[in-house]
Amino acid sequence: MTDERAALLRDFGEWLHFVTDLGRYGDWLWNQSIAAGKWSVREVVGHILKWDEYFLEGAVAKVGIGQSLTLKHIDYDEFNREAAAYGKEAASGELVNQAVRMRTMIISELSGLTEEQYTAAYKDADGNLFEAAQYIKDFIWHDRHHIGQIRSLLYFRLEEMSLNGWPALQTIVYDGWLLRFSEGYTKRSNSVSPIYGHTIKLTDKIEACERLYKARGIRPVFKMTPFVKPAELDGELTARGYGRIDHTFVKTVHLDQVQLPAHSGIQLEHDLTEEWLAALSGLYGLSEGQREVTRKMMEQSPLAKCFAILREEGVPVACGIAVIEDGWIGLYDIVTSANHRNRGFGEQLILHVLDWGKRQGAKHGYLLVVKENAPANRLYEKIGFVHQYDYWYLVHPE
Repeated sequence: MTDERAALLRDFGEWLHFVTDLGRYGDWLWNQSIAAGKWSVREVVGHILKWDEYFLEGAVAKVGIGQSLTLKHIDYDEFNREAAAYGKEAASGELVNQAVRMRTMIISELSGLTEEQYTAAYKDADGNLFEAAQYIKDFIWHDRHHIGQIRSLLYFRLEEMSLNGWPALQTIVYDGWLLRFSEGYTKRSNSVSPIYGHTIKLTDKIEACERLYKARGIRPVFKMTPFVKPAELDGELTARGYGRIDHTFVKTVHLDQVQLPAHSGIQLEHDLTEEWLAALSGLYGLSEGQREVTRKMMEQSPLAKCFAILREEGVPVACGIAVIEDGWIGLYDIVTSANHRNRGFGEQLILHVLDWGKRQGAKHGYLLVVKENAPANRLYEKIGFVHQYDYWYLVHPE
């Protein structure tokens, strides 16, 4: 097999990995439409597997055994309707199994072709040409188009949960943008999240946001995610002198893949305590004002929470917060004492918190980590977290 064919088949196999992982998510994702009036995720999966079945039976399998191709012109709209209807009715587990089986069989057949068979041009039942390499390329594009749609659904929900998990003291909704205020403590809770819509003239809208933040003594900051509306906002803010900071990764993990903790010195509380707040303040070096903002943000949140302290010989060496929403546990403010780093305490704290989340019914975890924080990224990868999407902040030059 040539390197070119091997590379194409690897790309063609991306669907296998994606749909297998997709099977780990619940109906909240499978039943969601990719856009208003469009197919649900399960209908998209049914659509792809039925096209795989069609080409396997009508072309790919026949090339290998020297039979004439039976592909012919069909009513594509009717085919797609029937494929989507199949996906709508079938159980998600069955859809995953069939999708994996069909794509695996196609890849096996294509891998087993001789070079002469692979490069030859065949005629289908209507006299149209079929070439294996072009077929693979066409469906790699097709796969990635739909994979991108489904990933956007997952990413957008993660973005919403991250806004809920680290709340603001006040939020103003302005023409589809969320303006968050928390007395200036953390960019996440004192920035504009422009994710829901846009109708007002962009320059006027930016200037209105700037006035609101400046009036409260807060430097204007915009959180730039893959969901920014309008898309030209990044360029407009950059042209106005805004600077990019804190490039951040959003990462997730399936909790059934996470090992159990070993360190026993953990304290987990459902409610914020003075003891936990003192530990966090000490490890982060929070001011009294920042400490009180943290208290108010956590106490007003209606979501289930876990306040964790890990001790070594009675001394707090790591602490953090976890928030549960819709079967997800989000990790925030994970910090280890500077004198106790590189000894596994941060890892044990995280494992304890994720295990707590699992016992509360969570299936998945997420966290946000700055790109430049190499030690933290290595730790999260060790635990099993995988990258999903990026965001960063654009800050006003003054």
